[in-house]
Amino acid sequence: MKMRLMMMAVIALVLTACATAKDGEPVKRTAFIQTNAQCGDCKERMESVLNFESGIIYSDLNMEDKKMEVKYNSKKISLAEIKTIISNIGYDADEVQANKSAQSSLPACCQPGGHD
Repeated sequence: MKMRLMMMAVIALVLTACATAKDGEPVKRTAFIQTNAQCGDCKERMESVLNFESGIIYSDLNMEDKKMEVKYNSKKISLAEIKTIISNIGYDADEVQANKSAQSSLPACCQPGGHD
């Protein structure tokens, strides 16, 4: 029984070591990115793109505050890359402005002021 517990402890330590980067920073991170989403279509559009990007574990847009929660593997994708993806969909992502061409191709309701 003690041997089994000791083996489980060793396995847990190895898995913990594998889950951190060389510099000790966690591999799995969570970011909250301010967007300028307008409606449920915006939510669906952004989540459907982000949730299929390599390195992104999970994304969810809160429509009340328009913040996108993104859980990601920092060894596979950076926060800057995630913001660029959001921009290329046509939305602002914190300090990264929306790609104007992508934004103009969004449905009218999803463009800035589309719900005014």
